[in-house]
Amino acid sequence: MRITAYILAVTLVVGLLVGFGLHGAWQQQQALRTYQPINTTVSKNDVQHSRFGGYTPDLLYSYTVQGKTYENDQAAPLFINGSSNWAESITQRIAAEGSTAYINPENPSLAYLLPVGRFRPYGLVLAGFALLTISVFPMRAGGVLSRKPLAITGGPFDWYDLSPGGTYPDRAMIWCAASVLWYLLGASVIAHYYLATPPTHEVKAAVISALYLLAGAWPACLAISACAVATRLGAPKACMTKKTVHLGGPVIVRIEQPFLRETQVREVRVTLTCYRRNGLGSEKYYASSQFATQDRIVRAGEKVHGEFTFEVPQKKQHPSTHFTRLDYPRTDWQIEVTTKTQRSSVTVNFPILAEQVKQVAKAA
Repeated sequence: MRITAYILAVTLVVGLLVGFGLHGAWQQQQALRTYQPINTTVSKNDVQHSRFGGYTPDLLYSYTVQGKTYENDQAAPLFINGSSNWAESITQRIAAEGSTAYINPENPSLAYLLPVGRFRPYGLVLAGFALLTISVFPMRAGGVLSRKPLAITGGPFDWYDLSPGGTYPDRAMIWCAASVLWYLLGASVIAHYYLATPPTHEVKAAVISALYLLAGAWPACLAISACAVATRLGAPKACMTKKTVHLGGPVIVRIEQPFLRETQVREVRVTLTCYRRNGLGSEKYYASSQFATQDRIVRAGEKVHGEFTFEVPQKKQHPSTHFTRLDYPRTDWQIEVTTKTQRSSVTVNFPILAEQVKQVAKAA
């Protein structure tokens, strides 16, 4: 229930941020585009404390439409507030330009005095995108996005091939898609603000936009790194002598790591690991590593091989939990093949099932 509540809460908050932001941006652009100018008389032009913090113009102006007089106190299409100096500059601008108001032609009681566009609704949309991205990481660490152990096929001499949780090209494609989506959505929102609002823009609009675009450099760098790895390393293979790890006996693993280009390799390491997943993070129960190779130059087209035997201590023998995406806490076992070079360190995991010897005997 914990992870379900987390997903629902994130979905709700992101939906509200993006929804309110899009609605506010649409409302602002409709007012800037469709409201009609009309002569007005400003009877009050002061500065007051805003209940949302800072200062805001304290206005009162009147205008006549079809013989009927209206009074209004709205300064801009959306509520505006800021520092004392900023609010004073607004009152000075109103004193100089406040002879014209802009009214809704269908409802003259709705009006504003200055055609000033606010970045606030666009900032809400960007915040929603950022929150959605950040919320994925604890779920990824917690195993929500992990792949369950797939069907294991038999090989020659009773070796069974394991299916990887993701390959290097898959990783490169995911990070490329994430960086493109980040910039595409963010640039669309930012560009709409600058193209659709009057030329007098807020300083915080430039700051927030720059921070958002700068944050996109992180997935972009990971995409470049993943693409570089995919051009140097082939997809590793792993197999075991049994379809299921028997925790009371030896675990025999064989791996193969091909290299597409000549590479200075620091190590190729194989690890049998056990994690406790809770949906929002993970704890490592057990890890045992052995090295296939260390500190050598591997030629293009060469494959690093290794065969390893692991013995899980009695106190660390936690059987796998039946896999469902939202079944937490959960115990997951996997074989990890880690390749470290001078430029990168990458790991491919192979999800496996582990059972106690008593369970295996009872099933037989």
